[in-house]
Amino acid sequence: MADSSLVRVRDLKFKQLLVFERVVALGSMHKAAVALHMSQPNVFKIIEQLESLLDVSLFERSSRGVVPTVFAERLLERVKPMLGDARAMGEDLAAIRRVERGHVVVGTLISASARLLPEAITLMKLRHPGVDITVREATNDVLFPMLVVGELDLIIGRLPEESISGVDSYALYDESLVLVVRSGHPLVGQADFALEALLAYPWILPITESPVRAQVEGFFLARGMPIPANRIESLSLLTNLGVLLRSDTVAMLPRAAATPLIESGFLQSLPMDETLRFGTVGYSLRAGRSPTPAGVTFARTLKEIAAGIAAER
Repeated sequence: MADSSLVRVRDLKFKQLLVFERVVALGSMHKAAVALHMSQPNVFKIIEQLESLLDVSLFERSSRGVVPTVFAERLLERVKPMLGDARAMGEDLAAIRRVERGHVVVGTLISASARLLPEAITLMKLRHPGVDITVREATNDVLFPMLVVGELDLIIGRLPEESISGVDSYALYDESLVLVVRSGHPLVGQADFALEALLAYPWILPITESPVRAQVEGFFLARGMPIPANRIESLSLLTNLGVLLRSDTVAMLPRAAATPLIESGFLQSLPMDETLRFGTVGYSLRAGRSPTPAGVTFARTLKEIAAGIAAER
């Protein structure tokens, strides 16, 4: 590294990097100021100081906000892990002082958002009310990069089929898919209906980017049936449930997600000629980094809830 570049790095201040990350994330000096409880002129001044120190332009400014330059995007790649480690360090020190507090940021997929995660959060808050829990729902292609750079403490849901660099994954239980419709659907009670009859109704399918999409499509192809032409593509559990309850739409849901809805009478399952595997449900952590004390406790709570779910199979 050139001497001048080394001097610039040494002169960087943590507060400058924190402000920079918030401006990028929120796309606005004003929103960053509100989030950080600072004045907008102070945020603007800190960004100018950072640009002057690094001798680059970090943002293109407009009336609608700011857009990060290529320099900002590269800097952000380095800053995110640092901020994630700083947050973890603070929670470690709090635990050493025996303070019952902390913050767990959880990424989740549809396979965990209906039962495993809600039950784990409920139990965690009952035992540790001082621990804050933030949930972010998205697909794997969004969640795992966030985990690697420290924006998430863990991800809960269907584990990827292949290992991901920088991630350690832990299995909790194997999951299958259940064919569901609303109570009162015309197919309910028809134990011997032909599977082709399913094509007469609208379907909810996972989005094409979801690995489960191939398994659902395989269900039809293995039986010489076309993929439903009348379909909705969605991974939103609330949206899917709303559509199912208001129409004769058919869907396949993970068993753990479907079971509470079936037991409550909202949905009913239809018979299938085989058990269709959904995948392995578990949690993932950032490799090479010890979880925060709150994260360790939450993972332990997940295992406890998952053991109960697995015992019901």
